[in-house]
Amino acid sequence: MSSSRHIPLVTYVRRTLVARLAFMAAAIALGMAALAYMAEERMMAREVVVEAQIGIEELTDRTRELMVMDNLQPRAAFRKTLAELSAARPKRRNGKVVFAGFSMPGIEGAEEYLDRSFVLHQAVWDYVHSRSTPHAEAGEAWSRTTVIADLLCVHAVLPLGDSARNETGRAEIVFVPSPEILAAMNRKSLLTAGIVVLITLATTGLLYPVVLRLTDRLVAFSRNMQAANFETLSLLGCVVAKRDSDTDDHNYRVTLYALHTGAAMGLDADQMRALTKGAFLHDVGKIAIRDDILLKPGRLTREEFEIMKTHVRHGLDVIDRSTWLRDARDVVGGHHEKFDGEGYPGRLEGADIPLTARVFAVADVFDALTSRRPYKAPLSRAEALGILIRGRGRHFDPEVVDVFASMAKDLHERYAHKTGSDLKAELIDMSWRYFQADAETLV
Repeated sequence: MSSSRHIPLVTYVRRTLVARLAFMAAAIALGMAALAYMAEERMMAREVVVEAQIGIEELTDRTRELMVMDNLQPRAAFRKTLAELSAARPKRRNGKVVFAGFSMPGIEGAEEYLDRSFVLHQAVWDYVHSRSTPHAEAGEAWSRTTVIADLLCVHAVLPLGDSARNETGRAEIVFVPSPEILAAMNRKSLLTAGIVVLITLATTGLLYPVVLRLTDRLVAFSRNMQAANFETLSLLGCVVAKRDSDTDDHNYRVTLYALHTGAAMGLDADQMRALTKGAFLHDVGKIAIRDDILLKPGRLTREEFEIMKTHVRHGLDVIDRSTWLRDARDVVGGHHEKFDGEGYPGRLEGADIPLTARVFAVADVFDALTSRRPYKAPLSRAEALGILIRGRGRHFDPEVVDVFASMAKDLHERYAHKTGSDLKAELIDMSWRYFQADAETLV
């Protein structure tokens, strides 16, 4: 898969936005559908209870009717009701009572009825007799939904009899709704869940153009901000370069050398951005150095050199005032460190020197050696490379020197004789991709 760095930013944003919106819409839709389905399941359970109450009430009403009409005790009335139920086996649209039992306190045994025409009657029988009968308070009914052999059923206990005559008992009933009722309820649950999914996806689809437009504006704003920051960076580097020489060509060349070297060493986008900023601003602290020292054509005295060295501290003070520039700190603070620990200001050694500073140090010295300065004539490419190689392991990181040496001829021929706008245009073209990659973190 190609890196997002190599595709247009708007394309990258739209791809990312579509993927994330699709994922979030799917997650929300599934979550809402699950909640809707569970809500429908609870409603279905309540509806099953209502349906069960119809069958149960008919059973208990008939029992009470026989108790009054025939002056029967609860047990005898229930037994007669069960006989009628067993003989008739009515086919109810809503479902039927599969199990019914009656018991009285203090009397062993119970009247029980099991509809053996029901396919899963044995599972119902096993369910009822595998647990103790739930206790119902005097005068109160108890019921709950339960699953028997994957069927939603209602298990109920109802008080029967006349407490004044000390003729009390209780009926235990298992009611199974009809398959048609259960199928209709299940279809309703699935339909509700499906409607929730469609509404969620439709809402996401309607919001997508709005979110896309806002995101495009945000990306454009980010690009403008990055471009403005980059231009400010270039101008600040130019101001510093103008104090040290007539042009800012050194800043452009050394940054290009450093970026090519960093890319060859596999530095990531964050490191390349830090390297670009650091290369532009490596000598920003020289704005605090007096002209008689900064522009002196001859060799500096020891005291003057100590003052010159303070430009690193001044440079760090400048970039620390900007959050956006702080990742240039490694290069600004470390480009005069030496691999053997004899540099300044921290006398850092080896890998303790930030990698971006080690890369920049090689590029900086090479361009300084091959450029004309008020106090020296330019050296040839071969002479400059010879100095770098002799400083390998002492002044410079050996790995960085080896990488740079392998491309020094091409880089020198490409940039040594270019000036001004040509160098600037190529630098912007090369480095902007890393600052554009920074804008992609918005999404």
